[in-house]
Amino acid sequence: MLVSTFTLGDLYLGIDIILVREINRSMECTPVPGAPDYIRGMLNIRGRVISLFDLKTRLGWSEEQQRNAMAKAVNGKRPKQYNVIMKTRSEVGQINRELAQAKCPWQDPVGLVVDQLGDVRDIVDDNIQPPPANLRGISADFVHGVVEFERNLLVILNVASVLGMEPSQS
Repeated sequence: MLVSTFTLGDLYLGIDIILVREINRSMECTPVPGAPDYIRGMLNIRGRVISLFDLKTRLGWSEEQQRNAMAKAVNGKRPKQYNVIMKTRSEVGQINRELAQAKCPWQDPVGLVVDQLGDVRDIVDDNIQPPPANLRGISADFVHGVVEFERNLLVILNVASVLGMEPSQS
């Protein structure tokens, strides 16, 4: 599995690259009144309206945890954030129908706000371990698995759970 990696504060996270359409610099978005607090707003990218999820808020980070992560930024500057724009179910289905059904229940374009971009890692499925019971900064429900790299844990996200959806069983 190829995994696109990024960070949120000190967390090293990844997403199956087949689910990623594009990554761009974070930009101003339009707030959505009445939306859950983890919905940062909506973006229009090349005519497509995208719901943008604030990943830190969605993962349950307190305001204090978010402030502390910001304080660790280089030279006290606000870190540049990025949007990881996900493919829709139909787009993933054109590549791999089984994967679309198993991991991609969302029909509409969505994006995740992350702090820093990483690289692309080739992960052998046998190396993916279940999340440790004491994993901090993220709910186990949102974790597909973890892989150890150079004494760091790469947490592979279950994007469907992060988005509050369950894959169809059809």
